Amino acid sequence: MSNFNANEQDQKKAESIRRQYISREDNKMEQLQKLDNKVKAPGKVIAGILGIIGALVMGAGMALVMVWGNMTMGLALSIPGLIVALLAIPIYALITDSRKKKYAFEIMRLSDSLMHQ
Repeated sequence: MSNFNANEQDQKKAESIRRQYISREDNKMEQLQKLDNKVKAPGKVIAGILGIIGALVMGAGMALVMVWGNMTMGLALSIPGLIVALLAIPIYALITDSRKKKYAFEIMRLSDSLMHQ
């Protein structure tokens, strides 16, 4: 027979392991968080990619101006890069808004059921 007494740390670890085996359908909060990520993640990814590409193109143009002294080519590269980087924010808003409309009913249903328990 074992006389093992679980301390608080062991109990927390056991609870975290136990949570992994709870049915995913029963946990509405996790479902709500996943839906919220479905709404926001695509916009973040696309806006991030556009921002990085725009910044790199603008940086290449600035390097042309400052290092090689090629003002015309540098500006021709920097200005479109700046525009692409600045468009990242409105594109994020457009994508997120359209996905909010798509998932609004399900998110509201889940959040209502969580708040009225």
